[in-house]
Amino acid sequence: RTYVAIVSYQQRQSYEEDFKAEYGEYQNLLARIESINTTFRRLEEQHKLVTPGSTAHQVKKENTVK
Repeated sequence: RTYVAIVSYQQRQSYEEDFKAEYGEYQNLLARIESINTTFRRLEEQHKLVTPGSTAHQVKKENTVK
């Protein structure tokens, strides 16, 4: 673990500063992950609508792999 139990006000301030410095990056990464998850959910729903082996299935597969 990087952080140990807080035992002083200065330590608390240091942890808070670290949190504030990194929180923006965390929010950006979380937004990217949520966007990617949304894309995968949409692709999964589209995949359920086509018959395996059909032309539509092959087209979806080729477009997904790109």
